[in-house]
Amino acid sequence: MSRIASALLGGVALVAVGAAPSLAQSPFDGAYVGAYTGYTDNNASAASGAANAKFDSDGWLYGAYAGYGKTFDSFYLGGEIDLGSADISGKGTVAGLPTSLSMNESYGISARAGYLISNDALLYGRVGWQRTNYEVSVGSGATRIKADDTLDGLRLGGGLEYALTQNVLARVEYNYTDYDKTRFDENQIRVGVAYRF
Repeated sequence: MSRIASALLGGVALVAVGAAPSLAQSPFDGAYVGAYTGYTDNNASAASGAANAKFDSDGWLYGAYAGYGKTFDSFYLGGEIDLGSADISGKGTVAGLPTSLSMNESYGISARAGYLISNDALLYGRVGWQRTNYEVSVGSGATRIKADDTLDGLRLGGGLEYALTQNVLARVEYNYTDYDKTRFDENQIRVGVAYRF
């Protein structure tokens, strides 16, 4: 083999080795934006003296999320923000009066940590903070009273994310939120699709 051919092959080998890290980049590395939808179940109860309140509601939820993540060998670390709302309906009582509940905006921030169970599949958990505004309607007719309150809560969850392509990610997850200063909690099952930059 001539010296020129050897030099060319050596150059090709060096380029291939230099390009290997980018070719080996995980589809879960980098920034992403996505949209989600799913189901939410909300439960609340409270008591003050002889008065008590209890109601349950469920419905369809929707929203968007964005974040950034990085893999370290088979481990993953990242952060995420989300913004959404829900179309919920349910029944309950406050001091014996009929009560309905609706959700306005909800937003939060969380950390995600996970493990790559394959090159294209990420199993992850999340912990974060969530703030949600709810509107409550108590009574009926002329005696109907409406009020809204913004609740802060701890969100815990987990799910499975799959890379459909190098830039398109799909996920299914479960989230539980325990709102402070109330006996109010929320359970969510969500599916989402994101685009990674």
